Amino acid sequence: MAINNFAPRFGDGRLKLEDNTWGWGLNLGMLYEIDPGTRLGLTWNSQVDLDFKASAKFSNLAPGLATVLGNRGALNSDIKVGITVPQQVMGSIFTQVNDRWAVLGSVGWQQWSKFGQVQLGIDNPSKDTSLSTDLDFKDTWHLAAGAQYRISEPWLLNFGVAYDSSLQSGEVSPLLPVGSAWRFGVGGEQTLSKSASWGIAGEYLYGGTLDTDLRSTLPVVAGGRGDLVGSYKNIGTIFVAAYYNWKF
Repeated sequence: MAINNFAPRFGDGRLKLEDNTWGWGLNLGMLYEIDPGTRLGLTWNSQVDLDFKASAKFSNLAPGLATVLGNRGALNSDIKVGITVPQQVMGSIFTQVNDRWAVLGSVGWQQWSKFGQVQLGIDNPSKDTSLSTDLDFKDTWHLAAGAQYRISEPWLLNFGVAYDSSLQSGEVSPLLPVGSAWRFGVGGEQTLSKSASWGIAGEYLYGGTLDTDLRSTLPVVAGGRGDLVGSYKNIGTIFVAAYYNWKF
Protein backbone atom coordinates (compact mmCIF):
# COMPACT_ATOMS: atom_id res chain seq x y z
CA MET A 1 0.00 0.00 0.00
CA ALA A 2 1.09 3.57 -0.66
CA ILE A 3 1.97 5.92 2.21
CA ASN A 4 1.52 9.68 2.02
CA ASN A 5 4.88 11.36 2.67
CA PHE A 6 3.18 14.79 2.91
CA ALA A 7 5.91 16.53 0.89
CA PRO A 8 5.29 15.79 -2.83
CA ARG A 9 9.00 15.77 -3.73
CA PHE A 10 9.46 12.48 -1.85
CA GLY A 11 6.70 10.70 -3.76
CA ASP A 12 4.82 7.90 -2.02
CA GLY A 13 6.30 5.64 0.59
CA ARG A 14 5.32 1.99 0.62
CA LEU A 15 4.27 -0.64 3.12
CA LYS A 16 4.41 -4.30 2.11
CA LEU A 17 2.91 -7.25 4.00
CA GLU A 18 3.27 -10.88 2.99
CA ASP A 19 1.84 -13.92 4.78
CA ASN A 20 -0.01 -17.22 4.31
CA THR A 21 -2.54 -18.79 6.64
CA TRP A 22 -5.05 -21.62 6.98
CA GLY A 23 -8.77 -21.37 7.72
CA TRP A 24 -11.27 -24.06 8.62
CA GLY A 25 -14.96 -24.30 7.80
CA LEU A 26 -17.90 -26.69 7.64
CA ASN A 27 -20.08 -27.63 4.66
CA LEU A 28 -23.45 -29.33 5.20
CA GLY A 29 -25.98 -30.45 2.59
CA MET A 30 -29.35 -32.17 2.40
CA LEU A 31 -31.19 -33.65 -0.59
CA TYR A 32 -34.90 -34.56 -0.52
CA GLU A 33 -36.54 -36.54 -3.33
CA ILE A 34 -40.20 -35.60 -3.77
CA ASP A 35 -40.67 -38.15 -6.58
CA PRO A 36 -38.28 -39.96 -8.99
CA GLY A 37 -38.04 -36.83 -11.16
CA THR A 38 -38.01 -33.98 -8.61
CA ARG A 39 -35.43 -33.19 -5.92
CA LEU A 40 -34.95 -30.35 -3.45
CA GLY A 41 -31.51 -29.41 -2.10
CA LEU A 42 -30.23 -27.26 0.74
CA THR A 43 -26.57 -26.48 1.48
CA TRP A 44 -24.81 -24.38 4.09
CA ASN A 45 -21.16 -23.26 4.11
CA SER A 46 -19.87 -21.84 7.38
CA GLN A 47 -17.79 -18.70 7.62
CA VAL A 48 -14.02 -19.12 7.61
CA ASP A 49 -11.84 -16.87 9.77
CA LEU A 50 -8.42 -15.99 8.36
CA ASP A 51 -5.80 -14.40 10.64
CA PHE A 52 -2.70 -12.97 8.98
CA LYS A 53 0.44 -11.69 10.72
CA ALA A 54 3.49 -10.24 9.00
CA SER A 55 6.43 -7.93 9.66
CA ALA A 56 5.88 -4.41 8.38
CA LYS A 57 8.27 -3.68 5.49
CA PHE A 58 8.52 0.06 4.83
CA SER A 59 10.39 1.72 1.98
CA ASN A 60 10.93 5.23 0.56
CA LEU A 61 9.76 7.00 3.70
CA ALA A 62 10.45 10.72 4.00
CA PRO A 63 12.94 11.45 6.83
CA GLY A 64 10.37 13.16 9.07
CA LEU A 65 7.79 10.39 8.72
CA ALA A 66 10.44 7.71 9.24
CA THR A 67 11.48 9.43 12.49
CA VAL A 68 7.88 9.59 13.75
CA LEU A 69 7.19 5.93 12.95
CA GLY A 70 10.53 4.87 14.42
CA ASN A 71 9.90 6.71 17.71
CA ARG A 72 6.57 4.91 18.01
CA GLY A 73 8.11 1.52 17.31
CA ALA A 74 6.06 0.99 14.14
CA LEU A 75 9.07 0.25 11.94
CA ASN A 76 9.81 -2.91 13.93
CA SER A 77 6.22 -4.04 14.44
CA ASP A 78 4.18 -6.99 13.24
CA ILE A 79 0.83 -6.17 11.67
CA LYS A 80 -2.12 -8.51 12.13
CA VAL A 81 -5.10 -8.57 9.74
CA GLY A 82 -8.19 -10.63 10.43
CA ILE A 83 -10.84 -11.18 7.74
CA THR A 84 -13.89 -13.44 7.48
CA VAL A 85 -14.86 -15.42 4.39
CA PRO A 86 -18.68 -15.12 4.45
CA GLN A 87 -21.04 -17.95 5.24
CA GLN A 88 -23.65 -18.82 2.65
CA VAL A 89 -26.92 -20.74 2.29
CA MET A 90 -28.24 -22.13 -1.01
CA GLY A 91 -31.57 -23.79 -1.82
CA SER A 92 -32.19 -25.53 -5.15
CA ILE A 93 -34.72 -27.56 -7.12
CA PHE A 94 -34.37 -30.06 -9.98
CA THR A 95 -37.25 -31.39 -12.11
CA GLN A 96 -36.98 -33.96 -14.91
CA VAL A 97 -39.60 -32.85 -17.46
CA ASN A 98 -39.13 -35.76 -19.88
CA ASP A 99 -36.43 -38.08 -21.21
CA ARG A 100 -34.49 -35.16 -22.76
CA TRP A 101 -35.29 -32.04 -20.74
CA ALA A 102 -34.80 -31.04 -17.11
CA VAL A 103 -35.12 -27.62 -15.44
CA LEU A 104 -33.26 -26.29 -12.41
CA GLY A 105 -33.41 -23.27 -10.12
CA SER A 106 -31.66 -21.95 -7.03
CA VAL A 107 -31.71 -19.08 -4.55
CA GLY A 108 -28.86 -18.19 -2.20
CA TRP A 109 -27.64 -15.75 0.45
CA GLN A 110 -24.07 -14.70 1.37
CA GLN A 111 -23.07 -12.72 4.47
CA TRP A 112 -20.68 -10.24 2.85
CA SER A 113 -21.27 -7.74 5.66
CA LYS A 114 -18.94 -9.89 7.80
CA PHE A 115 -16.24 -9.75 5.10
CA GLY A 116 -16.31 -5.95 5.30
CA GLN A 117 -15.52 -5.98 9.04
CA VAL A 118 -11.72 -6.11 9.11
CA GLN A 119 -9.71 -6.48 12.33
CA LEU A 120 -6.32 -4.73 12.40
CA GLY A 121 -3.66 -5.04 15.07
CA ILE A 122 -0.08 -3.83 15.61
CA ASP A 123 2.32 -5.79 17.80
CA ASN A 124 4.47 -2.89 18.98
CA PRO A 125 7.48 -3.26 21.32
CA SER A 126 6.24 -0.26 23.31
CA LYS A 127 2.45 -0.49 22.96
CA ASP A 128 0.10 -2.90 21.19
CA THR A 129 -2.75 -1.31 19.24
CA SER A 130 -5.87 -2.80 17.70
CA LEU A 131 -8.90 -1.46 15.86
CA SER A 132 -11.79 -2.60 13.69
CA THR A 133 -12.82 -1.03 10.41
CA ASP A 134 -16.14 -1.56 8.66
CA LEU A 135 -16.26 -1.23 4.87
CA ASP A 136 -20.07 -1.17 5.04
CA PHE A 137 -20.58 -4.16 2.74
CA LYS A 138 -24.08 -5.60 2.40
CA ASP A 139 -25.26 -9.20 2.42
CA THR A 140 -26.03 -10.43 -1.10
CA TRP A 141 -28.67 -12.58 -2.80
CA HIS A 142 -28.25 -14.99 -5.68
CA LEU A 143 -30.93 -16.20 -8.12
CA ALA A 144 -30.37 -18.71 -10.91
CA ALA A 145 -32.36 -20.71 -13.48
CA GLY A 146 -31.16 -23.27 -15.96
CA ALA A 147 -31.91 -26.35 -17.99
CA GLN A 148 -30.36 -29.62 -19.11
CA TYR A 149 -30.85 -31.24 -22.51
CA ARG A 150 -29.89 -34.85 -23.27
CA ILE A 151 -28.24 -34.62 -26.70
CA SER A 152 -27.57 -38.37 -26.83
CA GLU A 153 -27.15 -41.16 -24.33
CA PRO A 154 -23.59 -40.21 -23.22
CA TRP A 155 -23.84 -36.43 -23.66
CA LEU A 156 -25.71 -33.86 -21.55
CA LEU A 157 -25.90 -30.13 -22.36
CA ASN A 158 -26.18 -27.64 -19.44
CA PHE A 159 -26.99 -23.94 -19.70
CA GLY A 160 -28.42 -21.20 -17.50
CA VAL A 161 -28.43 -17.62 -16.24
CA ALA A 162 -27.93 -16.14 -12.76
CA TYR A 163 -28.05 -12.78 -11.01
CA ASP A 164 -26.03 -11.64 -7.98
CA SER A 165 -26.98 -8.52 -6.02
CA SER A 166 -24.36 -5.92 -5.12
CA LEU A 167 -22.43 -5.95 -1.86
CA GLN A 168 -21.84 -2.17 -2.07
CA SER A 169 -24.26 0.75 -2.17
CA GLY A 170 -23.70 3.63 -4.58
CA GLU A 171 -20.05 4.30 -5.38
CA VAL A 172 -17.77 1.26 -5.24
CA SER A 173 -14.46 1.04 -3.41
CA PRO A 174 -11.29 0.48 -5.48
CA LEU A 175 -10.35 -2.06 -2.80
CA LEU A 176 -12.98 -4.41 -4.27
CA PRO A 177 -14.58 -2.93 -7.41
CA VAL A 178 -17.53 -5.31 -7.78
CA GLY A 179 -21.27 -4.73 -7.91
CA SER A 180 -24.35 -6.58 -9.08
CA ALA A 181 -23.69 -8.99 -11.93
CA TRP A 182 -25.35 -11.26 -14.48
CA ARG A 183 -23.86 -14.67 -15.22
CA PHE A 184 -24.41 -16.71 -18.41
CA GLY A 185 -23.13 -20.28 -18.49
CA VAL A 186 -23.00 -23.30 -20.79
CA GLY A 187 -21.34 -26.69 -20.48
CA GLY A 188 -21.33 -30.31 -21.57
CA GLU A 189 -21.03 -33.58 -19.64
CA GLN A 190 -20.21 -37.07 -20.91
CA THR A 191 -21.20 -40.23 -19.02
CA LEU A 192 -18.35 -42.74 -19.15
CA SER A 193 -19.94 -45.47 -17.04
CA LYS A 194 -22.47 -45.91 -14.22
CA SER A 195 -19.91 -44.55 -11.77
CA ALA A 196 -17.89 -42.03 -13.79
CA SER A 197 -18.46 -38.88 -15.84
CA TRP A 198 -16.55 -35.79 -16.89
CA GLY A 199 -17.49 -32.34 -18.15
CA ILE A 200 -16.37 -28.88 -19.19
CA ALA A 201 -18.12 -25.55 -18.63
CA GLY A 202 -17.73 -21.87 -19.39
CA GLU A 203 -19.30 -18.78 -17.85
CA TYR A 204 -19.39 -15.10 -18.74
CA LEU A 205 -19.97 -12.59 -15.93
CA TYR A 206 -21.11 -9.09 -16.85
CA GLY A 207 -20.84 -6.44 -14.15
CA GLY A 208 -21.72 -3.32 -16.14
CA THR A 209 -20.04 0.02 -15.42
CA LEU A 210 -19.10 0.88 -11.83
CA ASP A 211 -18.35 4.40 -10.60
CA THR A 212 -16.03 5.43 -7.79
CA ASP A 213 -15.93 8.88 -6.21
CA LEU A 214 -13.68 9.19 -3.17
CA ARG A 215 -12.80 12.72 -2.12
CA SER A 216 -10.45 13.76 0.67
CA THR A 217 -11.55 16.32 3.24
CA LEU A 218 -7.91 17.39 3.78
CA PRO A 219 -5.33 18.59 1.26
CA VAL A 220 -2.51 16.18 0.47
CA VAL A 221 0.10 18.35 2.23
CA ALA A 222 -1.97 18.07 5.45
CA GLY A 223 -2.26 14.28 5.29
CA GLY A 224 -5.18 13.91 2.88
CA ARG A 225 -5.21 11.04 0.40
CA GLY A 226 -6.31 13.12 -2.58
CA ASP A 227 -9.35 12.51 -4.79
CA LEU A 228 -10.09 9.36 -6.76
CA VAL A 229 -12.89 9.85 -9.29
CA GLY A 230 -13.52 7.56 -12.24
CA SER A 231 -15.29 4.44 -13.46
CA TYR A 232 -14.71 0.82 -14.40
CA LYS A 233 -16.24 0.42 -17.87
CA ASN A 234 -18.20 -2.67 -18.94
CA ILE A 235 -16.68 -5.16 -16.53
CA GLY A 236 -16.62 -8.71 -17.90
CA THR A 237 -15.01 -11.91 -16.64
CA ILE A 238 -14.76 -15.33 -18.29
CA PHE A 239 -14.55 -18.54 -16.22
CA VAL A 240 -13.64 -21.95 -17.65
CA ALA A 241 -13.75 -25.20 -15.65
CA ALA A 242 -13.28 -28.92 -16.24
CA TYR A 243 -14.28 -31.67 -13.81
CA TYR A 244 -14.39 -35.44 -13.25
CA ASN A 245 -16.96 -37.28 -11.08
CA TRP A 246 -16.56 -40.78 -9.66
CA LYS A 247 -19.29 -42.47 -7.59
CA PHE A 248 -18.52 -45.34 -5.25
